[in-house]
Amino acid sequence: MLQDIAFITLTNDGYLEYTENCLKSLEKINSEVKLNCYCIGKKGYEYLNNKKYNGVLIDEEENNNFQIFRQGNWSNIVFNKFVIIHENLLKYKYVCITDGDIVFENGNFLQYLLENIELNDLLIQTEYIDDENYVLCSGFMFIKSNADTLHFFNPKHVEHNKNTLGWDDQVYINDNKYKLKYKMLPIELFPNGKYYYNNTIINPYLIHFNWIIGHTKKQKMRDYGKWHLDI
Repeated sequence: MLQDIAFITLTNDGYLEYTENCLKSLEKINSEVKLNCYCIGKKGYEYLNNKKYNGVLIDEEENNNFQIFRQGNWSNIVFNKFVIIHENLLKYKYVCITDGDIVFENGNFLQYLLENIELNDLLIQTEYIDDENYVLCSGFMFIKSNADTLHFFNPKHVEHNKNTLGWDDQVYINDNKYKLKYKMLPIELFPNGKYYYNNTIINPYLIHFNWIIGHTKKQKMRDYGKWHLDI
């Protein structure tokens, strides 16, 4: 069943360190499925391939620099998530897409996803706010390939949102979530940053180091012993 999964991420030259840290975390847990890194910019593509990682080039040099969340060219960059998700849904039964600021902790995470997708189209991380408030987090998703998801993630349906300040895939998913059968991943097993920073005595499958703006998240990862590039 693992061969039915496309495991992918989107990165660019400015985000390369976080992507490499994510890859290092997968090595530490002996992940059976390799992460395919779609790289905006030739520098990152060549860097990852020289290190024997799986890099796929997206030749958009104008979008290859580090971007602050929902500022600058953010909408143009995240549009590519729809492109690569849709492309892989056409080839595989499942697509697992991860952000590069995620650190993996347990090598059985894909098996968990396979066992829990059931009749749903989508398993998705929760952007925990408090016990009664949440939004869906597009930073980690497990998607079943079918007619509904192929339509939902078709890039032609969102292309008009490029160059729209404040728009991204997470906005789209939360606005249109009623179109899919989805299940939220347990926050204690797939925590986002806000939850993890307040609940460190857990045994998660992964940790998403979001809720930190810009490059300060590197120090946050170091503070929690999850910055693997120092080793």
